Amino acid sequence: MRRWSWRHWSVRARLMAITALPLAYLFSTFVWYAYQSRLAEVREEMAERGPLVAKVLADSSEFSLIAHRYDDLKLTINGLLRADPSIQRIDVLDAQRRDLVHAAARAVASGELRYYEAPILKRLTWVSVLGPDGKPYQTDRPAASGMTVGTIGHVRVTMSPSALLLKQTRRFYVELLVGSIGLLACVLLAWQLAKGLDASLQASMRALREADDEKRRLIRKVNTAVEDERQSIALEIHDELNATLIAVRLEAQRIAAISPQGEARDKAQSIITLALGLYNSGRALVRRLRPEVLDMLGLDGAVEEMVRHYDAAQSGCRFDFEASGDFSRVEAGIAISAYRIVQEALSNIVKHARATHASLRLAVEQGELRMQVSDNGAGFDPAEASAGIGLVGMRERVYAVNGRVSIDTGLTAGTRINIAMPIR
Repeated sequence: MRRWSWRHWSVRARLMAITALPLAYLFSTFVWYAYQSRLAEVREEMAERGPLVAKVLADSSEFSLIAHRYDDLKLTINGLLRADPSIQRIDVLDAQRRDLVHAAARAVASGELRYYEAPILKRLTWVSVLGPDGKPYQTDRPAASGMTVGTIGHVRVTMSPSALLLKQTRRFYVELLVGSIGLLACVLLAWQLAKGLDASLQASMRALREADDEKRRLIRKVNTAVEDERQSIALEIHDELNATLIAVRLEAQRIAAISPQGEARDKAQSIITLALGLYNSGRALVRRLRPEVLDMLGLDGAVEEMVRHYDAAQSGCRFDFEASGDFSRVEAGIAISAYRIVQEALSNIVKHARATHASLRLAVEQGELRMQVSDNGAGFDPAEASAGIGLVGMRERVYAVNGRVSIDTGLTAGTRINIAMPIR
């Protein structure tokens, strides 16, 4: 079922779905409306034609019924049945509703039959030619007249919607064919549009991926160049500056040894103290520029030494460290990036988190170097801190090696940083 999920569809399939679904809905609505309209037309035509046929036949049957000319009446009925295929049967009844004449169509009816009935009226018109005194009218006044109406029979017309439905069905099929051709044309047009948009989107995505890959390669080169420059500076400080400071301290020690008690000896001791302080500062600067412990102890040992240093700094926050896996598989570039990321994360905890406890987990699992740094500090709003140079630098270092990073934090909720970087 997962392959039918929306997230597993291709871009072209999604575009086709977005385009075709409204078209399918409109087409279905059109078909339903056309079908219902044709049925309504059939019902309206039968409701209009049935009473009219019954009334006209009743009016024309008066003379035949009075004169008992049933053969003429049957001929009329048969002609009407042949002329109108929607009439299934016609019955002529007397006043007591006894069958006098009937005729039925040869075709067998299907569908719901409907019955329409009209009375056959006998109209008698009388004219009085005598006056009230019993004598004929002798004046120019018209004679009194009147009319008597009586029911002498009934006409019952049975109608079937089959013929009307057949005619309307043909019309509906023509409309359906026209609509299907239009729908097919729209689908083909949508396919071409989706194909063009998909090609354009794929080209844009390829360009973005290439740009992203180029950016990552550039970041890796920059990081490598920065680390190389740091190593060069560290070597110069270690080999040149520290060697010079050692020489200065030794010369000052000789001066102090050969000088009697007094100002010269005190100045020599001051020079020794200053040289030793500068030497220690240089050593600390060398460790920051290029952690020698990373080369001597490996990544896990160097990170453990860093955590021990932060834990002993009496900052009010206790640090825990846990490591698992074979760190000898981690290449030098990944190791230095991971070391710098941990360095930045621990520095942020000390400077900003106001935490009382922090933990660091380092592991080599499933071909990845995984790190988790968490604390119980104040946390921060990710939207406000997303542009911080420290977090940006951490993300860029991770993305440069095709890694993943997630930051789970919130105000007063502490912070948890999860990082995974692939190793060879």
